[in-house]
Amino acid sequence: MDVDRRTLLISLTSTAATLALPKHALGALATECFAAARKDDRGNFSAALFSLNGDMRSVELPGRGHDIALRPDGGHWVAFARRPGRFGVAVPVGAGQPIWFATKSDRHFFGHGVFSADGRLLYSTENDYDGARGMIGVRDVTGGYKQIGEFPAHGMEPHDIALLSDGRTMVIANGGILTHPGSEGELNLSDMQPSLIYVDVETGDLIEEHCLALELHQLSIRHLAIGAGDVVAFGCQYRGPEEDAPPLIGFHRRGEQPVIVPVPSGTQEGLRNYIGSVAADSSGGIVTASAPKGGLVTYWDISSLRYLGVSDLNDGCGLAPTHHQANFLLTSGEGWLATADSRGALERQASSFQWDNHAILVR
Repeated sequence: MDVDRRTLLISLTSTAATLALPKHALGALATECFAAARKDDRGNFSAALFSLNGDMRSVELPGRGHDIALRPDGGHWVAFARRPGRFGVAVPVGAGQPIWFATKSDRHFFGHGVFSADGRLLYSTENDYDGARGMIGVRDVTGGYKQIGEFPAHGMEPHDIALLSDGRTMVIANGGILTHPGSEGELNLSDMQPSLIYVDVETGDLIEEHCLALELHQLSIRHLAIGAGDVVAFGCQYRGPEEDAPPLIGFHRRGEQPVIVPVPSGTQEGLRNYIGSVAADSSGGIVTASAPKGGLVTYWDISSLRYLGVSDLNDGCGLAPTHHQANFLLTSGEGWLATADSRGALERQASSFQWDNHAILVR
């Protein structure tokens, strides 16, 4: 397939200055606290609160975990099961017992969630697989994470979700792929329809919907990060022919059209049609996107949509901001923990765990 670049709305015209900031040594981040899911060398799954000096707290999981959500007051972090798992666990940052919860019997998690702005509710991306529709589950945090409702994701396979700064508008990355735990594989690649959706979380009403061009209907929108000015950065995974190698990183502001931006020639093919995670730095001005299949991590300036650089990290997928501007924690399925700046300069250390796809900054 010949991808028409004009339909991608590629924009590289701005000349805003690149934030090329000094790299912070690993030692400077030793007191910062992160959370992520992982697997040990015996095949046991867990989720952990950790620093670069070691674990602060961990909890064993009954299966593979995926992403972590942090309550706004910092009191709980929640680990979600990877698709098609049904478990979730809320872990106090300090003392206290973990609180386990599960989906309804006819649902499973897609691995992501976000707390309401006031921390009273937890929203999660879920699959109503018999109904072939995506749903957003709603749970009462103060009631032991009991499910109290749900609303439609207005699309198939809601993967990642995030709240905008108003605390009321949710953005949903609908991957567009139909799956069912009773069937193997992805069932609708010939007519999948990914979308970027905005909803009112108080009513569940659709506010805004953006679908990609028809020839890009196999570009599955997967992961989100919210940058300065509520700019939404999104990462995609392409389910079409491998040789197409379309751009995978997009940006969007409400009321405008999405912009999908390529990396320089050569690096684009190296992404292997797969973005595994997206994160914004502490300032909201820099975004990083990982391509674990290609062993690359890319960096972008949000205001100019300008490509800044790349790091090499085998199976590097998990990304989290640090407290330092233009600086990130990177995790790898090969066991690496690393820090990198927006130019791609990287420093790493080995760990005894295979880290899963995502990581967050806790404090």
